[in-house]
Amino acid sequence: IATDIAREARRLLGANGILAEYASMRHMANLESVYTYEGTHDIHTLVLGQAITGIAAYE
Repeated sequence: IATDIAREARRLLGANGILAEYASMRHMANLESVYTYEGTHDIHTLVLGQAITGIAAYE
């Protein structure tokens, strides 16, 4: 929900939405980076799970 709100704020500001004087773009970029890091966490969990149990959760 937070990402959607940040995108809407950027959209409402129009061209000003990408300027540094408005925080909407900064917030949106911070929220987008969370998705990237979450994927990395999931991959590490799968790799560590295999190392601990010897059973692969992926092929």
